[in-house]
Amino acid sequence: MSKITVYQLFAITFIFQIGTTIIFGFGAQAGKDAWIGELISCFFGLVVVLIFLALMRMNPGLTLVQWFPAQFGRWIGTPIAFLYPLLFIYIVGRITADIRDMVSTTILFNTPLIVISGVFIFIIAYCVYSGIERISRLGEMFLPIVLLLFCIEAVLLIGSNVMKFHNLLPVLEQGWAPVMKTVYPSGITQSFGETITLAMFWTETKEPNKVLRITILASLLSGIMVTLFDVMAISVFGDMFSGFLYPLYTLLSLISIGKFIENLQMFGVLYLLMTALLKSVVLMFAAVRGIQQLTNMKSYRVLVIPSCAISLILGLTMSKNIAEHIYRHHFEILVPYIWVPMYLVLPAILLLVNWLRQLMK
Repeated sequence: MSKITVYQLFAITFIFQIGTTIIFGFGAQAGKDAWIGELISCFFGLVVVLIFLALMRMNPGLTLVQWFPAQFGRWIGTPIAFLYPLLFIYIVGRITADIRDMVSTTILFNTPLIVISGVFIFIIAYCVYSGIERISRLGEMFLPIVLLLFCIEAVLLIGSNVMKFHNLLPVLEQGWAPVMKTVYPSGITQSFGETITLAMFWTETKEPNKVLRITILASLLSGIMVTLFDVMAISVFGDMFSGFLYPLYTLLSLISIGKFIENLQMFGVLYLLMTALLKSVVLMFAAVRGIQQLTNMKSYRVLVIPSCAISLILGLTMSKNIAEHIYRHHFEILVPYIWVPMYLVLPAILLLVNWLRQLMK
């Protein structure tokens, strides 16, 4: 198997953590203080990422799904490890539903949902089937485009004179309670807790000694980028920020310079398609590789089509509308009852077991 370069690992980590957050915004329930919530989430999220990296150091050469059997034993560890590939396939289904809803409501109004979702899943399947080298090159290619688009957006918004930084005031008008609700559990788990997925890639890095430094740097920069986006959106919309489902898309529609540079909403769609695609590819690859390692199969490629088919079915059927998809399924069920146990509780227990076993030795 081909190895990932340090730059490719940085690109994959950075874009993976941005994911769909960049288009949906972050911390709407905190209102004008959403950017504070992101900064605090970044701080605690780095602690969570450090736990994952500590587990990598304690289990050299092992991937995420191999940590649990190694420490808990085959009969307990293997069933727990199987939960992660299943979760990754489910999340790809959720991202497919995100793409289905946004594309159908913004640019392709009359296109059947099965066509939008089917094309997206087909691209995921092709990339995963092509292997880790193609995936890492995809991240390598997307990173400069995402950063360039972000810089262009910031410059054009400033040039359009629509940003009013007094909209950020007063700070903490509603107190700390709304901010902390955005931090835990969704703020910590959404970008930073999900980074545990990349533990399926860390063993394939050319320079393993640099994984810790690169992952922390990418996590810090992704947190800063989402914070800057929140600052831009709030400075434009003020209290209305929390009312927009796609704040980035709406934000781009306000750009107007000399009545010549206008209607740049396609930038927002391009953002989502690139970041959502790479995140989905990483999740799906982690899922099929995880199943392969747990079942000792010779190749993961036979699992690509059935796994992608499951994600496609989930993406088309898991919710009736965008409100149910985001507010009911995501915030009320997925985050507190699935992400918290699997991204925070289980890794913390595993770290404790690792530490106790090393202490006993």
